[in-house]
Amino acid sequence: MEDDRGGGGLIGDLDFGTSSSPASQENSRLGVGDDDDIIEESPKSGRLRIANVGGSLTVLLQIALVAWGVRQLRSVLAKRRQRAEAVQKATELPYRAVDPPGFSMLSPIAVKKMIQLDPVPHILVDVRFPSAVTDAPSPFEMAINIPEGELKAALQLSEAEWEERFPSTKKPERSDIIVFLSTKGRRAQRAANVAADLGYSGCCVLNGGLEAYEENVRSSEDQPLKFLSRDAVALLVHKNDRCGEVSEAAPPSVYLIDVRRHDERALYGHIKGSQHVPVEEMPKALSMDSGAWEKTYHFPKFDKEDTVIFQCRTCRRAAWAAQLAHDVGMERCFVYKEGVYGWRFDPSVLPYDSYEIGDAPPKPIDFEVEKVDPEAGRGELQRLGLL
Repeated sequence: MEDDRGGGGLIGDLDFGTSSSPASQENSRLGVGDDDDIIEESPKSGRLRIANVGGSLTVLLQIALVAWGVRQLRSVLAKRRQRAEAVQKATELPYRAVDPPGFSMLSPIAVKKMIQLDPVPHILVDVRFPSAVTDAPSPFEMAINIPEGELKAALQLSEAEWEERFPSTKKPERSDIIVFLSTKGRRAQRAANVAADLGYSGCCVLNGGLEAYEENVRSSEDQPLKFLSRDAVALLVHKNDRCGEVSEAAPPSVYLIDVRRHDERALYGHIKGSQHVPVEEMPKALSMDSGAWEKTYHFPKFDKEDTVIFQCRTCRRAAWAAQLAHDVGMERCFVYKEGVYGWRFDPSVLPYDSYEIGDAPPKPIDFEVEKVDPEAGRGELQRLGLL
């Protein structure tokens, strides 16, 4: 045992009852047992010495073993809890905001009319494997074949590389309508999402896929669209104060939707009271909820019971927009058949010839302001049940 004059270590300060000092012998003579704690003063240094701490060494070892066991048990339980939490996190789907799909669905009739009317720049892309295209050719002769796995790389080709691969088809612009085709439509939906992620805003998918296209076109009744003359539109959308003059007044349940491009509306004016939704945005716009619609277009979205009149420069784009609206359940859709080209009631609404983005805007066509024929317009509206 280290001498108690040393550095004050634990062993030097604690005596576990093995000392044979006179004090210990005196304790024995007085009948003090080993289990009793005796504190005595060190005659050399004046410090206290503990002759016995809490009993025998066996008891101390037992206490130490219990403490060690408790620590081990806590460690095991903590590890089990961590494993259980890890398993739970692995099986739970993390929360993420659900974004609307990056594409719109087009009915077979809408695709058919898009090809017939050519209302917007568009391209049809068959994303099946080449062997599938050979075995079951697409009903669309103008469709190009880009397998799903090659689509992302193809859409990132330069203009020259695209022209080399697809010499008969112009590379689509970011806002062009791209209709993706596949057998049942699932592969086309995945391809549309890929294109949308690359920034193409006009991605569409043929509803039902090619497998159902022929049957749907044959079985679906190609109902003729309903057209309105300029006199009927003037009476329905505006209140006529005096002949040749119109004032703002659209009833809440009547909407006149201008589907021309932004540049056309800005350069050549618009019919007073009309709202603006470009036709290339119409497929996606019709799938928006009311909040998203109003945030995007700054006017309330029309309901299915409302009367909606579509108009453009003439009527091609308006007719396709009316078909899209009919496909989502709008029963009271009409097309203003003369378009702004034939609207001669307002000197600020200028007629003009057709032109495309990148072309020099044509000079407006001169015209004389004409008067509304209220009798003709009223009779037309009565026949259609709109008055």
